[in-house]
Amino acid sequence: MKPSNKIINRILLSILVLTIHLPIAFSAEITLDLSYYNYEEPNFMSDTSNPAFISLGFKNWDLAKYSDSDWNLLFTTELSKGWVSYSGSGTLDKDYYKLRGEAYLGYKIDDFISIIGMGYRWLYDDSGGSVSSTGALGYDRKNQLFYVPVGGILDFTDKLRIKGQYNYLILGTQTSYLSDVAGFTDVTNEQRFGWGTDFTLDYKIDNKTSVYSFARYWDIANSDPATGTFAGVLLFQAFEPANTTAEVGIGISYNF
Repeated sequence: MKPSNKIINRILLSILVLTIHLPIAFSAEITLDLSYYNYEEPNFMSDTSNPAFISLGFKNWDLAKYSDSDWNLLFTTELSKGWVSYSGSGTLDKDYYKLRGEAYLGYKIDDFISIIGMGYRWLYDDSGGSVSSTGALGYDRKNQLFYVPVGGILDFTDKLRIKGQYNYLILGTQTSYLSDVAGFTDVTNEQRFGWGTDFTLDYKIDNKTSVYSFARYWDIANSDPATGTFAGVLLFQAFEPANTTAEVGIGISYNF
């Protein structure tokens, strides 16, 4: 069932409230960043941020300072809104929404923390009701990725920190709300093969404030096929093509 824009906005508002209050409760960092975003299905289409994504989140990559144990629970989460230009069957502009959350088990050895955990990324492409420059009808798309991040966090100095991780895809689901186009049924495809990387460079300005930059990448293979119907009679099969996603951004964080 396709969520309404009203439901999506309520969910995002609830997440935003938690994003503001939880960092205070957990003595974490609140983050704000701007990023370039590009999603591409080679030979089919591309979505590119126009001009940028804006993200608000919170993280804690250094619970060791609140615990005597070498084992620690770390986390990252963020909520993003993007304005995107589509190029494929013509061109059009649309909105993107993104939610990303990761929890890690970290083990500290001197200035290095090795991490392994679970990650979830939710992406919503709000194209329903849009018409491209060539008259093609748009439809909403929802993507969910479940993955295992593996990597580490290294403090080079008291001010400079690098975090790097490899993301192993467990399962992705792509829901295409083709019912936005009269006569079609919605289709959900499973994505079983893919990987990603995530690197962050963080520089501490003072005890409370840091600036950071990041680069993220996903490479997802062709999905499994799924069956839909047109006009309640005609059966068709559809799959989600192989695709890549690249993000590069800069931001600022504040430690409560």
